[in-house]
Amino acid sequence: MANRVLLSLTLFISLTSVLCEPFRFDNFSLFKVVPDDAHHIKLLQDLQNSDINYDFWTDPVPSAEFVSIMTSPMNKVALEHFLSLHGIKYEITMPNIQEAIDKETIKTYTRNNLRSMSWDAYYNLSDINIWMADMARTYPDVVTEFVAGVSYEHRQIKGLKISHGPGRKIIFVEAGMHSREWITMSTACYIINELLTSTDNDTMAAARDFDWYIIPVANPDGYVWTHTDFRMWRKNRRPFGTNFGVDLNRNWNNNWLVSGASTNPASDIYAGPGPFSEPETRSLSSFIRSVGDIDMYLSFHSFSQLLLIPFGNTTEPVGNYHDTLNIGRRAMGALSVRYGTQYVTGNIAEAIYQATGGSVDWVKEHLQVPIVYCYELRDRGQFGFLLPTDQILPNNEEAMDSVIDLIHQARRFGYLSGGSVGLQVSFILMLVGVLASLW
Repeated sequence: MANRVLLSLTLFISLTSVLCEPFRFDNFSLFKVVPDDAHHIKLLQDLQNSDINYDFWTDPVPSAEFVSIMTSPMNKVALEHFLSLHGIKYEITMPNIQEAIDKETIKTYTRNNLRSMSWDAYYNLSDINIWMADMARTYPDVVTEFVAGVSYEHRQIKGLKISHGPGRKIIFVEAGMHSREWITMSTACYIINELLTSTDNDTMAAARDFDWYIIPVANPDGYVWTHTDFRMWRKNRRPFGTNFGVDLNRNWNNNWLVSGASTNPASDIYAGPGPFSEPETRSLSSFIRSVGDIDMYLSFHSFSQLLLIPFGNTTEPVGNYHDTLNIGRRAMGALSVRYGTQYVTGNIAEAIYQATGGSVDWVKEHLQVPIVYCYELRDRGQFGFLLPTDQILPNNEEAMDSVIDLIHQARRFGYLSGGSVGLQVSFILMLVGVLASLW
């Protein structure tokens, strides 16, 4: 009888389409669920697939130490009953999601004042775009603004190209495809800032040796929606009847809808009516293809502290799996130095779950990019998508450390070395030094 009065998250989300104020998550709870065995995993998988009342922040897969589930106050008792009935251990790690949302600091960027962009707060889409325009005006010799695509609501997908001249290999960075993962947008902006302002020798060399294409917000409509209406929104904003949105990281034309995706428009992992059905993925993929030969592609997501390698449909060590695994593990060692943060490296299917239709799989298979990774940034579940603002800078610093080391390790394994102007110059200088010593 009680189930008849329970409102699903889908209804909550639909209500925000007509509300003037952002939806509040008062007394929404985050459960940390600890399955003991394969039977518990199967029960949680069935719950995830059959009941959209619950928002699974992490998926119930055999490798999961725990599963994070958000529930409304009206569904909380039902979830507790389900878990207790089946002997599945749990604890409530966040009894009131809204409190964590209220603690998120959102600042306003001041036009023509680069110092007003700080790394102890989050920023909305307009401020990020204005900041990027200011970066382009401040560093006109090396920075160019570009538009990589367009959204369903006709917003531009903007980015910056950082280049110190022709003939360099390309590193492409994409973030913010899942709109509630705010830390990823900040990380991409931090990488831009470091490449242009850092006095660290390795960072300056990385900026000089490569052409960088960096997109902080690949899902602008969804990101705007998380600021104005519904903080936990993941998808884009295309309507499907009474539902909204496609999971853009299930919509790329690579093993589309094979695994880890849904045909239900109410689902957070709805793959869309077809591959590249969405203007965001369609236009962005065309742009990526147009920039030339990419040697490293990095996609930033959150959370779980993982460095993922394609592919999401198989655990077989295909392509240059062993090289990228070793490169990634060493770079995650570099990431851990600053704050001790531990990441796990593995391919998508083995490290988290089978999931297809993502950008990194498409880039790897269709564009034959040699070095491709997907980051799942901080944390491991305590705060999830609501990473506190005092962790923004530490997260960004360690992520930048790892990006620089990815370049270093990739070169050690024979990648990223041909055609780099900076490396050519270094080699010439080294050769001159050797000859001088002989003379």
